[in-house]
Amino acid sequence: MKVIRYILLTLNILAAVALLLTTLAGSVPPAQSVLPSVAAYGYLPLLALNAAFAVGWLLARKWAFLVSLLAIAVRWTFLGLYLQLGGTSTPPSLEQHPARITLLSWNVHNFAGPEFDSQAKDTFALEFLDLVRRQGPDVLCLQEYIESPNVKTTDSLLLMGYNHHYGSRGNPDKPKGTAVFSRLPFAYVKRIDPQKVIVELLTGEQAIRLCCVHMDSFNFSLSDRKGIEQAKHGHVDSLSSTTLHKAKSTVLKHATEWEEQLRPVVTECSVPLIVAGDMNDIPGSWLYARLADHLHDTYRDQGRGIGTTFHGSFPRFRIDMVFRNDRLRTLSYRRLRTRISDHYPVIVSLEPATP
Repeated sequence: MKVIRYILLTLNILAAVALLLTTLAGSVPPAQSVLPSVAAYGYLPLLALNAAFAVGWLLARKWAFLVSLLAIAVRWTFLGLYLQLGGTSTPPSLEQHPARITLLSWNVHNFAGPEFDSQAKDTFALEFLDLVRRQGPDVLCLQEYIESPNVKTTDSLLLMGYNHHYGSRGNPDKPKGTAVFSRLPFAYVKRIDPQKVIVELLTGEQAIRLCCVHMDSFNFSLSDRKGIEQAKHGHVDSLSSTTLHKAKSTVLKHATEWEEQLRPVVTECSVPLIVAGDMNDIPGSWLYARLADHLHDTYRDQGRGIGTTFHGSFPRFRIDMVFRNDRLRTLSYRRLRTRISDHYPVIVSLEPATP
């Protein structure tokens, strides 16, 4: 019996250490070590595992419950990155907030659905247009936007009043990849790279700068995803060196993208700023911590419920985000469930903050 208890205690200590390791993800630069950044993906299951250990030891009336309890206490505040209560999903009326703008941020996955069904692109493109028509946002911040073969989504959006638009790849009149469509005119447009675009929106009150981004993807293959799914069920040996190398390379690339491309945009901006798009990284990561050092996460402002935005095979986390600086305030936040993409769209309403 003592042997079993010692084994359980050892496993408990390892689980507690692993949970504490996720704390370091936001502070340890990936160039020094990518281990905390990778460990951050295990925060929720590690939190649940430590809770189970704490309850088990309490029922057994053993002091060992303190091991997990202390680890949970250190990491408890991070739960708000994944779960929010009491937010507002319905934007207020324009009569009450005349300076309000509503933004939809969405990786539409080439209108191929969660399983990348190329035969269904026309159907999903029509559903996309219907969703935009019903929601009526002022601005669309889109990633992986490529028109379906037979549905001219760009022309349809123009007919809906999105007369100001820019795609960061190819002909601006036929956006591909990262694209912005707006009912508000642009003061200027700047392309950072093929996946990142800055537009300055002219509102009745003042200009609002929008940075629409698509961060580098992990590019996991089907075999990578299968290995990750098995690892989630305890078969860690199923992770190949190729999968781990892709994870390491992507985390390092995110650090480079932040330092060379996003940090100047965020830190040198003196006007209302929105940074929105597919971050391809999770809350609690090093990239998220850098953005959160300077900006506010609108999900934490007004989100409600579990914030998952990616519902493909991996990672099923909140990787699509909208940030704003102090010159704006969040009025509402809503995540919509849809089969059009492997990402869910996020709709946020904001207004200039009162001086």
